[in-house]
Amino acid sequence: MAHPRVVAFGECMIELRAEAPGLMRQAFSGDTLNTAVYLSRLAGGEFSVAYATAVGDADPYSEAMLASWAAEGLDTSLVSRRPNELPGIYTIQVDGSGERFFSFWRQMSAARNYFSGTDSPLERSLAEADVLYVSGISLAILPAAGRERLLAAMRAVRAGGHRVVFDNNYRPRLWTSPD
Repeated sequence: MAHPRVVAFGECMIELRAEAPGLMRQAFSGDTLNTAVYLSRLAGGEFSVAYATAVGDADPYSEAMLASWAAEGLDTSLVSRRPNELPGIYTIQVDGSGERFFSFWRQMSAARNYFSGTDSPLERSLAEADVLYVSGISLAILPAAGRERLLAAMRAVRAGGHRVVFDNNYRPRLWTSPD
């Protein structure tokens, strides 16, 4: 019997965290990626974890992202490589009391365009997903047509008798209104 397969869809971004004035530490992060990595670390061979997103096709950051995901045991077969596109970036500043402040540059992020073709790697492999995990950010970053396709994928997983796990992770600034 095949091991269950968890698929997480979302956006990984380049994270730049201020460590000292003028000094930033670079990492890769995102809500769904972090969950996928933690699940992969916990899986112990009992289930597999795939990450579905889009990255660039020729930049060193996208290449490093893919390598780091593979090193964490994530299946990257659902990653779309987008010509002439790049991952989004965000920075974290921490004030004296430990409060974090974020700034985002994601308007041109490759992940926003994951559903822009006729079909995506995720849509082609829905029958293989025992669990589909998405977040409110996954929905919020997509243009309206992409959001509808992700919602349709969620419905298809449910209709196939499998589970959809939704982390609402609501960020008001990503939406035009609460509705």
